[in-house]
Amino acid sequence: MRTIGRSEADLISNLPCSIIENILGCLPLRDAVRTSILSREWRYKWITCPELVFDFWFDQMFLGNHKLEMIIYQILRLHQGPLLKFALQVPDFRSCPDVDQWIDHLPNNNIQDFTLHISRGDKYVLPSRLFAFQQLRNLKLYKCAFNPPPGFKGFSKLVNLDLQNVELDPVTFAKFVALCPNLESLRLMDCTGFECLEINASKLKFLEFHGVFKSVSFKNCSSLAEVKLSFSSMDFKTGNRFSFDLIKSLSCLPALEELHLQAYVLEDLTEFGAPKKLPMALKTLKTLHLSDMYFEKIEEISCAICLIRSSPNLQKLKITAFTFDVVEAVAEFLRAQKISDGSMTQLKTVDMQLFSGIESEMEFVKYLLASATALEEMAISPHAGSVSDGGESILNELKQFPRASPKAEIINSEKKGW
Repeated sequence: MRTIGRSEADLISNLPCSIIENILGCLPLRDAVRTSILSREWRYKWITCPELVFDFWFDQMFLGNHKLEMIIYQILRLHQGPLLKFALQVPDFRSCPDVDQWIDHLPNNNIQDFTLHISRGDKYVLPSRLFAFQQLRNLKLYKCAFNPPPGFKGFSKLVNLDLQNVELDPVTFAKFVALCPNLESLRLMDCTGFECLEINASKLKFLEFHGVFKSVSFKNCSSLAEVKLSFSSMDFKTGNRFSFDLIKSLSCLPALEELHLQAYVLEDLTEFGAPKKLPMALKTLKTLHLSDMYFEKIEEISCAICLIRSSPNLQKLKITAFTFDVVEAVAEFLRAQKISDGSMTQLKTVDMQLFSGIESEMEFVKYLLASATALEEMAISPHAGSVSDGGESILNELKQFPRASPKAEIINSEKKGW
């Protein structure tokens, strides 16, 4: 048995170095380092791992009583060969002032994936050294101050940029994005507020933003297909054309297929004739998700209908309700709406999330069922805090409503797992 065991161990140990590196690269860093105790031969095999990830799990399961600083210094000192990925989560910046020196130890000609996550403390000011990593394809920063040095020429290979709670200069950031010609995915979460969010990126396919801006400008965004926008405050939009200008900007995106908006963003479209069609259409839009829809507000409901009517090729609609009170005026408004005049001919699936079954919600669904001539599935996800029987009584009532499409099914999405 011992002979067989040694033979099997040798089969692994004698594999080509590139295969062993790939195997170790698939392991969490703590496990890759632990292979050093297997034998003398394995003591330093981990030092050529192409990925070093010092994340939360590394901190919790590997450090024990050891200090993070000492471990990182030792690993960086011992590491050999190309380093393609480096990720670091710092529990508290004030107790870990060595980040600059660690970044200085990294090879600037190999790293393709860099993540820095500051959990607590002051925002970390990124060193100019980081902007020398010209092979970067993925960059994720959390709780940092982002300010490229003068003369920075951009990241020519950057594909994904994810910034959360990052301090930005909007003008400088707009220039930075324009200097990343291969950028495909951009995520900005709770960063510095923008007077104007300016995006100039010809290969950008995905944009997600949560925070504050007063206007948005898309320049040369011919590939942008998916946009998710949510707002931490809407105080600034009172008394201006924010909603109208936003939809106008979105309508100029020739590849836009999927849009996620908070419903209350649309409210001031009522000034431009909602719930009739908007003067500009979202002609390429196929999927629309309106979240936090207040079914107590006529303005919000009418603007949602307006946007749906202005998306002639819409195939999938998702509504996430945010409803507490019953307002009879909203139900009356919906009952007064005429069946859509041929603008919902492509709509095939509707998903109603957090559905309470109040009258205004029921009338909204009735309107969709009566207007969507190609509808195949209406999925209802009941609000657990408002619906006592799992939504069965609501579902039974909805099934009695007239349907423009003979193929339309009404289902409980909780049971189907939609």
